[in-house]
Formats: sequence, C-alpha cells, structure tokens
Amino acid sequence: MLKSSWLTALEASAVVIWLGLAAALVSQDTERGALIPIDPAALVTGESQDVWMGIYFDGQKVGYAVNSETPTVDGGVLMRHRSAFTLAAFGQIKQVITAGNAVMDKDLTLRRFDFLMSSDPVRIAVRGEVQEKLIVMEVFQAGEAQRVELPITAPPQMSLSLPAWFARQPEVRVGQRFDVPYFDPVSLSQDVMTVKVVDVELSSDGEEAYWLERSFGEATTRVLVNTKGETLREESALGMSMVRQTAAEAQAMPSGAEPVDIIALSAVKLDGQLNDPRSRKVLVMEILGVEPSRVPHGPPYQSVEGAEVRVMSPLLAELPGGLAREETDTTFADTLAATPFLPVTHPELREKAKELVGQEADRVIAARLLNEWVFNYVEKAPTIGVPNALEVLHTRQGDCNEHTALYVALARPPESRRVSPRGWCSPTASAPRGRSITTPGPRSTWAARAGCLSTPPSASSPPTPPM
Repeated sequence: MLKSSWLTALEASAVVIWLGLAAALVSQDTERGALIPIDPAALVTGESQDVWMGIYFDGQKVGYAVNSETPTVDGGVLMRHRSAFTLAAFGQIKQVITAGNAVMDKDLTLRRFDFLMSSDPVRIAVRGEVQEKLIVMEVFQAGEAQRVELPITAPPQMSLSLPAWFARQPEVRVGQRFDVPYFDPVSLSQDVMTVKVVDVELSSDGEEAYWLERSFGEATTRVLVNTKGETLREESALGMSMVRQTAAEAQAMPSGAEPVDIIALSAVKLDGQLNDPRSRKVLVMEILGVEPSRVPHGPPYQSVEGAEVRVMSPLLAELPGGLAREETDTTFADTLAATPFLPVTHPELREKAKELVGQEADRVIAARLLNEWVFNYVEKAPTIGVPNALEVLHTRQGDCNEHTALYVALARPPESRRVSPRGWCSPTASAPRGRSITTPGPRSTWAARAGCLSTPPSASSPPTPPM
C-alpha cells in the first residue's frame, strides 16, 4: 500500500516556513532598501511545465522533488523547485525540505533567486540578485538577517538552470567539456563547475539523452538530460538518486519501510582496533574501495601515498609552552574574519567567549576551556544542513560540524582569536571509538590553532585538548 500524507504535511510546512522567513526578511529590510522578494504571480505568463522526480537513497524511496518552468512577461523564464525527503542519521529521523525560485532573462542569464532549506533545528533562507560584478544576497539564519556580497566575473548558473542552459547549447557530443560559472545557494559559494558529456542513450520516447558528469568542488554528480533540457535521472556518489516519474508516482511512498540511515550506509567499518588512540601521534591506514585521488593530501598532517594514508598530529606534551593567548601577527587576518556561517563578531558569541576564557593568558589552556565547554554544552545529535555558529549556540545540538563551528567562532574573537578552520577531514578522520571511519561523503570537521592542532569536540569522542 502507498501513502503520501507525510509528504503533504512536509510541503505544507515548507510553505509556512518559507512565508514566515520571507516576512521576517521583508520586515527587517524595508528600512534599508533591501532586495525585492520574487513574486511569481507578478512575473509569469502562460502555463508552467512541471517535472516530477522520485528521490531514492540506496535504492529505497525517500521522497520527491518537482521543478517547473514558466515564461515571464519580459521573455525570460521563472524556474521553481521544491522537494521533501526523509532520512535517518545515527537512528534519528530527519525530514528535509527545500524550495527555491530562479528568475532568468531571455538569454537564460540568472538575475534573481531565492532558496530555503529546512531540517529541524537548521533553517536557512537566501534571497539574491545578480549584478554586474556581484551577487548581492540577504541571508536569514539563526533568527537574524545578513547582507552578503560575493564578487563574480560572470553571471553564474544554478542547479535549477543547468538543464535549460544545456538545451541551449548549439552542439552536443560525447567528449565535450564545458566550464560553467556556478553558484551554490546552500554553501553561498561560487566557482567554476566542470560539465563533461560522457555518454548518450535513447530515452523511453526514442529521443537522445546525454549523461553529464558535473563536478563542483569535491562533489561529482551524473545527470541524464534530454535535448529539451529535461532531467530524466540524477545520481550522486553517496547513493542518492532522482528518477523522472509522474506526479502520482513521485509522491507515492511505500508504507512500513524503515528509513534509510545515511551514516550507516556511508560508513566504512575499520578492520582492527585502535588501542588508546588519544595517545597516538601517528595513524597509518590503508583505504580500500575509494580512489586515492579523492583523499586529500595535505602534509605534514595528512599524507597520501597510493592507498596508504598517514595522519600525524603533535602530542600535547610536544607543544611549546607559554604561548600568548592573543597573536599580534596579522598574516591570517583575512582568514579569521567573520563569515555568514561564522559570525565571530556577534555580541552573543563574543560575550560567551569572554565568559568562558576569562583572564586566562595561556593559549593552550584557553583552547582547552573552550573545547571542553562546547563538548558538554552541545547535545550530540546528527543534523542536515550548513552549520551556523550562532544557531548552534541557540539550539545546543549538532554533530561534528556544529561542534566545530561553535568552537571556532568562540575561539576567533579578540578574546582568543588564533583559531581557524583547518578544513574538512576526509576518510582519515579518527574513527569514533575505534569503530568506523567515514568515506569521502559525510565528513568530520576539525580545527587548527596557530602553534597546535586539535580535533573538534565531536559528538563521538570525549573532550580532548590540542593533540
């Protein structure tokens, strides 16, 4: 038996959340002449064309997505998207809702957009406008609005607009490569996306369809698109896929099925036991089933030679003593500046850092105080979304990403500002209690300090001083 009631409820929730966030943005921005919200009713003319997709994870139906295109009064196109799906993470059920609009001109150049992603307790809404050399955005997260300006060299594409962009190409053949300016509203990042035409096949209606391999940052997806610009199938490296279906097929959900646990399916069991890992300086592992090129090589702390990965972190006893808490060297000033997700100058974060560190003058001790407080303060719970340090301070829950975001934000203000994000720790991150490591999908986040290296106060390990 099939049912779709939970999807209907999710979609209704998405509308309510979106309207609430949009209203908040409008009320806060009216006084400073902010960006104008997208009003589909005032833009479109004619009928929309809906494309429905069933969402699957490891072959099991988990939700749906629907995209639509509608002509606008000025000859452009309004592209709309919404999706709802359910996953489990460490046994906890997570319902994810996304929604968005993109306004394209007659040349299919992106002009305006908005986006919502909600998975309790994480919510983010973004509204943006593409100008000559800037993307100007209003970002709403953690109960506050921020204005963000992102420099660009050319108007970018978004996930919504890529199929239509592909349909406009004068010639398509296997072996072609396109370098496309691209903007991701989830991470608020822009860069060049590489699109390769890797194969061709006949669709069910006898028309040609092309397999495209899209690479942006470290993420690669495969998409089957026909010559009309319609997506027929999409596959990610983590086992998530979307398949073109009718509206009824896409919204129908199997009853009684256990939610798919994304962590359980993406984790790799460790063959062996890590005895007393906190006292170890070097960890050498052989990674199987993953191309070595996908494991970041960043000596001296992480080195990759073939399938062997060597991870090194200095022991606490080896660190120089008496390091001043505040560093006067301005080399990393730009790196340590506030970002939309690490609002380090926010009064709440600065006051909390001052409260925790007090007058402690030693850098290592100050770092340990913050590290241990975050470990005890934040409930160890999986989340789906982009971590915002202020939001974590309010919600008090999250996985390694949220723990590290809050820790780094507390350590960056002038009270103790020499901590910066080291980046993403890929499959070679220390295994939770020696049991498993993650593949290049879900990752562990960690932080580096000037003069010492630290693991995050993660959800799976006890409070640890700089290692």
